[in-house]
Order: sequence, then C-alpha cells, then structure tokens
Amino acid sequence: MTHGRAFTLRRAGGIAGLAGTLTLVGALVTSQAADAAGNPNFEGILSAAPPTGFVSSPSAYTLSNGSVTVEFDVAVKNLTEASQTVALNFSADHILTDNGANVADGQPGQAGITFSGPTGTTQALVAGTQSFSETWGSNATSTIPLAYTFDACGYYQLDLWAPYKGNEGRTHATLASGFVRVLGCAADPTPTPTPTDGVDGSSGSPTPTGAVRALSTPSTGAGDGWLTLGALLVVVGGGLLVAGKRGRRVNI
Repeated sequence: MTHGRAFTLRRAGGIAGLAGTLTLVGALVTSQAADAAGNPNFEGILSAAPPTGFVSSPSAYTLSNGSVTVEFDVAVKNLTEASQTVALNFSADHILTDNGANVADGQPGQAGITFSGPTGTTQALVAGTQSFSETWGSNATSTIPLAYTFDACGYYQLDLWAPYKGNEGRTHATLASGFVRVLGCAADPTPTPTPTDGVDGSSGSPTPTGAVRALSTPSTGAGDGWLTLGALLVVVGGGLLVAGKRGRRVNI
C-alpha cells in the first residue's frame, strides 16, 4: 500500500468517524427531547418549562404491584406585568394506534415508542380529567404539581391545557405535554421487572428524559434510524483509520 493511499484511508476514516459521532449526538439529543414539551408562549400570557417528575416512554412504569401514580410537575412563568388567573385542565389520553399499528397494550416485550407528538396516533380520553384554576402574580413563576393514577397498561399522552380561544378549529391550547408507558399487566407475555421505585428499567428517583420541543412535531420514533447510521459511520471510520495505519507501517 502506498503512503498516499494510506493517508487517504486515514483521512476518510477521520471524516466518517466525525460524521458518525455528530450523527449519534444529534440522534440522542433528538430522542431525549421528544417526550416532554412546554409551551413557551401560551395564549401570550404564560411560558411553561418541560414537565418533570416522570419517566418518558419508551421507559415504562409497572403495574406489577397494583396501580401506579405518575407525577407531572410544570414550572410556569407569567409573561405579563399583570396578575393572571387561568382555568386549566389536566387529562390523559390512551394511545390506541400509532401510524395504523395497534399499540393499545403498550407493546410488552418490545423496545417501545419514543413519541414526538400526537400526529399519526388515535387516542381515547381516560376518565378522571382534573380541572382547576391557577393564579400568577406579575412576572411570577410557580410550579404546578400534578399526578395521574393508571391501572391499565398502554401508552398515554398527558396534557395540561385550556380551551383554545382562537377560531382555527383547535379545541385545546396546550401548556405542557408528555408521553408515558405503563406495563406489567397479567396478560403481558413476559414478566415485567419491578424496581423499588415502581419504574421499569431505572433506579433511584424517576426523572424525565424529555426537553423542550415544539408541540406540533409530526413524527414518532425517528431517532432510531439516525442512531443506527451514526454507529455504522463510527465503525466504518474506525476501520479506515486502522487500515490506513497498517498501510503506513508497511512502507516505513
């Protein structure tokens, strides 16, 4: 192998490795940002941070010990100089299908779905919607602590919202949203691990994997392909670098 060819292989390997690393980082950021969202401009008066306190899908809560309560805490800031009182609703919708596939049981035994919005899903409202009013002082920030108890398996979308005041055909103005997964039903084909905190596949206090993302993001589960591509590029880049170094040693 000539010195020039070895140099070319090393250069190509470096480029491929860098591209793979950047792709992996981008895919990880995207996947972590997908499941929890806060509205930075709710009706022009409030700004919500991403909700915290819960574990996002595809990680799962378990019903192995009975019903499970999901905490949903939202830090909200008043964007105006005046005091604001807003009537809000906190609801859960059971996701029945995703892009035509029946996912109503939460897909036990499978990797699960990272949702980035409701587009492509069909859903059914779960009984128990909570309605209340919250007041903020001028430019004040406060955290709204919420919780929802589930006793059936499946994927669920949690929403903090108010009736939409516009006339574009929308019914909800969403302040914050997130997606959770519940497993461990008796009909599951494989047993579900039961950690002490009631969350499958985690330890310690449950923490969300989500971050701020547009509430209208259309796709679901798109990060998996980018992760695969990134890993492949890293492997190819490493192989080219090794080949280039071996070629250089031959000619010394």
